[in-house]
Amino acid sequence: MEELSPKNLQNRLETPAVSVGNVGQLATDLLISTLWMERIGYIHHESILPLVGNDPFAHPEADACKVVTSCEVYELKSEDLVVIQQRAPFVRGKAASFRKWLMSWIKEKGFSKVVILTSSHAHERLDRQLGGSQFRYMASKEIEDKFGERFHSEELRWQQLERRISFPAPSNPQIDVDNSTNGMVYLPGGGIAKSLYEDCLKESIPAIVMLMFCSEGDNAPDALSLAYHVNDWLGLYDFKPKYDVDGKLLKPATSWKIPVSWRLLFGSNFDQTLFH
Repeated sequence: MEELSPKNLQNRLETPAVSVGNVGQLATDLLISTLWMERIGYIHHESILPLVGNDPFAHPEADACKVVTSCEVYELKSEDLVVIQQRAPFVRGKAASFRKWLMSWIKEKGFSKVVILTSSHAHERLDRQLGGSQFRYMASKEIEDKFGERFHSEELRWQQLERRISFPAPSNPQIDVDNSTNGMVYLPGGGIAKSLYEDCLKESIPAIVMLMFCSEGDNAPDALSLAYHVNDWLGLYDFKPKYDVDGKLLKPATSWKIPVSWRLLFGSNFDQTLFH
């Protein structure tokens, strides 16, 4: 991996958790593709299943022969942003060893905050979570103190992940209880997001988990929503059109750059000659 100095990593690290619908990974795909992030290295760890494939961000007309592996690192120098993209699940029983290694790497590189993207099973929601936005977050005290007012402003209107008093089903009084520091975090289907977040808290590293409630299926809309929430907060990309003083359009409105690999999200097309 390219040598990374703490100076250019002092802002933030974003990493997805392998979770239900792969929403965090898909949202990370959108960030890498749209921001034209540079791949600066890869992570080879015994806990992640090996994988190799074609470049998922290749231009349709590109003739360069690039491959990807199971876990890679990207960087956007202009925003001091580093992104980990994990494309393969963990070997059974090995996730904890990866978390331990990842925490040591985070401390070594001096990241000032960690953004964890994940998802959680929709069928495990509380009654109050069934309607409205399916986005939730939970943040360390440092991030909540600094950004909490903006999170809850009319601009963003983010909702904190509701904590639980009992498991696995909510007790009767819990249905009407607001977020409580005495409650427990319940994140079914969220992969290592909860444990990685707790590891960051123990090491006094500012961290935030951003998630969507969803089910397995076509999770592209969930990924788009999660990516928009990340961008609304961090301001990485301006999608709005721009005009000069005379009202002349300088830059049209833009949207997320969908990776070419998403064309095969559900496999390749069938051979039409089968029906001739």
